[in-house]
Amino acid sequence: MCKQGRPDIQLAIVFLSTRCQDPNENDWNKLIRLISYLKDTIDDVLILEADNTQTVSWYVDAAFAVHKDMKSHTGAVMTMGS
Repeated sequence: MCKQGRPDIQLAIVFLSTRCQDPNENDWNKLIRLISYLKDTIDDVLILEADNTQTVSWYVDAAFAVHKDMKSHTGAVMTMGS
């Protein structure tokens, strides 16, 4: 759902889904914060536009060794417009 309906929460969903095996109180607080954010932004609308520049831009970010097992997170976004 977060990929198509709410891409703004995708990072939080990916992180929380990695914590299903061994959740702790911090993970619970992050989930509560995410739910609160969803309630506060329920009426927000995602607007996608393309322009005539025909320029493709990529934005990539990574966070290394953020988990106890030293796994990392990587994310990327491609745009053609605004």
